[in-house]
Amino acid sequence: MIRIGAGPTRGTDMPAPENSAGASFDTWVTHLEIANWTTVIIFIVLFVLIIAWCGRRMHKHKRWYFWPLPLAVVPLVLAGAAYANLHFGYYNRLGDLFDSYDFPTGPSALLMDPKGSHPEGVVVQTIIPSTSSGVPDRPAFIWLPPQYFTAPAGTKFPVVYAYHGVPGEFSNWFVSGSASKDAAAAAKAGLPAIVVAPSVSGSLLQDTECVNGVQGNWQDYLSKDVPNYIAKNAHALTGAKAQAVSGLSMGGYCALITALRNPDKFGFVGNFSGSTMPTHGGGMTALFGSSSDLNAQVDSYTSSWVIAHQPRSRKVSTWLSIGSSDEAGLIADQKNFTAAAKALGMNAVFTLGQGSHTFYVWSQDLNTWLPWALKQMERPHT
Repeated sequence: MIRIGAGPTRGTDMPAPENSAGASFDTWVTHLEIANWTTVIIFIVLFVLIIAWCGRRMHKHKRWYFWPLPLAVVPLVLAGAAYANLHFGYYNRLGDLFDSYDFPTGPSALLMDPKGSHPEGVVVQTIIPSTSSGVPDRPAFIWLPPQYFTAPAGTKFPVVYAYHGVPGEFSNWFVSGSASKDAAAAAKAGLPAIVVAPSVSGSLLQDTECVNGVQGNWQDYLSKDVPNYIAKNAHALTGAKAQAVSGLSMGGYCALITALRNPDKFGFVGNFSGSTMPTHGGGMTALFGSSSDLNAQVDSYTSSWVIAHQPRSRKVSTWLSIGSSDEAGLIADQKNFTAAAKALGMNAVFTLGQGSHTFYVWSQDLNTWLPWALKQMERPHT
């Protein structure tokens, strides 16, 4: 999601600010919880007070008594935004809006030159270039486990990719979700892995469905450019046994189809509340354009068609999960795919949790899926 005042953040290798009243106040503001009813109520009260103020001016026969009325729009809009944030769980702290994160961060140089002590792991931000896909170079978050800094030289680690949805951006899994906490818990349990959260679109609202289409070759970006960058610039293992991919909502569909289309690269996939086929408000022509082979293009991005017609895709271990209060059609879609996958002998899991289409559900999904995948994946080695 868009954040105010985006800019560089203090890495873990930088000195902490001096202990002062100003610093303490900044810390308190940064950690102020905003995903609660109190925030919503505060803005509603401000709205009511402005309306009451206008009423009082009118009662006193003040000229232009209504001039403060436009001010009421601001708290009303903020109340709506606060309620949406509370429902979906996008931002938990005020600092999230200003790129002041509650997880350790560091410079991208740590990818190739791991230095220092990072007992909770560390997140670095980088730009993953488009070397073959032709889409714009896009930012990404990469989480490095504590063992990345303590293992013998030459040790390489498995990689887990985490795709965001729409509206959304690369930072969502760490800011809105629980990626750093879940990855740190797995590392402490002896399952360290690199976690990569790339961009799956060019903007906040762009619905790419991660296909090669009229919006760009996003499938090539995710299946070629991103893993190639990680293999070249981090101490990362490659191959299906060492790479897993996951995602939420649109990103869940993206993860599933990317793994099935590239079973020699990604052996494990987690689809959290995502479809199993491409969807778009403008229809399939909005994704692929008008062409004589449109149906064939859609089929190649439809998960059930891929596993039925491309036997190699059946090597992928699939995990689909969704909240019980999500759309009935989406629940049925995931169930039907899982049944079809099992009938073909695939390692396929479906789970139905509590909740709807929110980060509260997706954070729990990642927490459950991540150790399931890592236990089956290659362990770090030289």
